[in-house]
Amino acid sequence: MRALVLMTLSFAATAFAAEPGEEVELSSAPVTALSCAQKAVETGKLDLITACPLEETLKGLVVFDVAEMTFYRMDKKGMRTSELERAYGGGSVDITGKVKSLDKKDKVALVEVTEYRVTPKPKPGAFKGCL
Repeated sequence: MRALVLMTLSFAATAFAAEPGEEVELSSAPVTALSCAQKAVETGKLDLITACPLEETLKGLVVFDVAEMTFYRMDKKGMRTSELERAYGGGSVDITGKVKSLDKKDKVALVEVTEYRVTPKPKPGAFKGCL
């Protein structure tokens, strides 16, 4: 039964994969590791996105679209990895671009970024609440 569910989820993710040339516009999208994004889509648990262990980032960073339950890799020419790292673990990014290609191995769309804005993770103790 579990294999059937995983196969169905895999098919659904492939069916809704972005096509090359498709416009992508993301607002307040979290940055996470590829493996955590895949687990979040499979299980439906969105807390996996922000609670992703740092060692998982070695496999690559992706931007997660919460509304569509999909994720994208960013082209390194349009957006530096250091910019994504600033938003990792609690920050977010706003991105406008087009899908450049689709990775044949893991079916992740590569986005050619035309415009972006990074909201870094807030520093600990930054929120003081109501005084």
